[in-house]
Amino acid sequence: MALPASTNILIVGCGPAGLSCAITLAAKGHKDITIIDARPDGRTLSRAIVIHAQTIEALHSVGVADKLNARGVRAKRMVVRWQQTRLIKANFATLEERTRFPWALLISQSDTEDILEERLNELGIHILRPYKVTDMESVQGGIMVKFESGESIKARYVVGADGNRSTVRTLAGIPFRDPKTGKNPHAAVVKPTDSAKKLEKKLGKELVVADVHLSGHIPPTVNPTDLGVFLSPMQFLLLVPLPPAKDDPEQRPIYRMSCPVEPGAKEVTLTYLQKVLNSALGLPTEKTPIVDKLRWASLFRVKSAVADRFHQRMGDGIVTLCGDAGHVHSPAGGQGMNLGIRDAIQLGQALSDIIKRDNDPNTSPSAARAYADKRLEGYTTERRKLAVGVIKITKFMTWATGLEAPPAQRARNALYWTIGRGSVVSKKFTLRLSGLEAADHESIPLNA
Repeated sequence: MALPASTNILIVGCGPAGLSCAITLAAKGHKDITIIDARPDGRTLSRAIVIHAQTIEALHSVGVADKLNARGVRAKRMVVRWQQTRLIKANFATLEERTRFPWALLISQSDTEDILEERLNELGIHILRPYKVTDMESVQGGIMVKFESGESIKARYVVGADGNRSTVRTLAGIPFRDPKTGKNPHAAVVKPTDSAKKLEKKLGKELVVADVHLSGHIPPTVNPTDLGVFLSPMQFLLLVPLPPAKDDPEQRPIYRMSCPVEPGAKEVTLTYLQKVLNSALGLPTEKTPIVDKLRWASLFRVKSAVADRFHQRMGDGIVTLCGDAGHVHSPAGGQGMNLGIRDAIQLGQALSDIIKRDNDPNTSPSAARAYADKRLEGYTTERRKLAVGVIKITKFMTWATGLEAPPAQRARNALYWTIGRGSVVSKKFTLRLSGLEAADHESIPLNA
């Protein structure tokens, strides 16, 4: 499919946020949409694996919740343990009064993207690849977006859904920084003499993410419907069951592992993952599962930042942001993709309202412009406030799980155990993880 010369809405990036924004617009009848992506094959590493209740509610409004629920594993609880001792849990069944989806859905990001793309195709919109944005300039009637291929497209509205290193955000001149330090996490200057601790301070904590197969004895604490966090002398291990790969003839369960990186290591090994698992479970060797196959693994740095604003006028056009282009933070609690998808659905609704006002013959151009500015200012205020809140809580969770000194670990465990005995704290923890607490501050999605 050829790139058109012009489009009303250009969406840059086809991860979960970009796809969700395009689906929302298309479901509301807007067909003059172009969605492009820089990746030739369109696939991504499956870092995000959890879709929480409020996000499933939002996705239900655009017609994709049923397929996602059918594909994923429905986690009943998130449990934080010190090895085999339960400290605190989030029981998602307590959400029944607030949602039709009282669970956390465990599903790989690649599966989520496949299902979202299928829905977009059903609505008549197809992704164009590969198109890498290199420049944007204001022109009469909109924004001219230029690509590495030498091609260009004119758009009235440009949606930046192109990740935390967003080219769209950079070209629009929107600052991106940690709300506490005011620094851009991508602008840190690294020296060859920097120690591991200094690199962590400059670049963020380095973590492992890996999908593996386990064999041997699987203890009851490695529950197939639990989102499990195991604290141990080696800090922590996230251990989460995922559905088998669709192309796996044996249909073996996949387990997501995430933990601190091995000091000085440049790659992830089975030996190190086994060492982490042994420490996390604290069981005799014969009762500890064996990490027998590494499907894929990656190292990444935890960063925190939020855009100063989620929209920017460029002459007659408007640039907007959603997902990681607007905020980035620790993966603790599985909040990032969830917030990004809900950004995108809210943005799609806002742009739909704005375009309808643009096309209303009874609305003057100046009134339509004022309406667009007001609508997007509300979007920025809402989404930025939620992003800053997520950054605060995920920073705390990352700090607490990453304690290394035994006295600090013991004090944290005692605190978690104490508060974990109370139902009020447990319910609030569950509500916060699910995103339903944010529902009180989010615009309500309209059914497609």
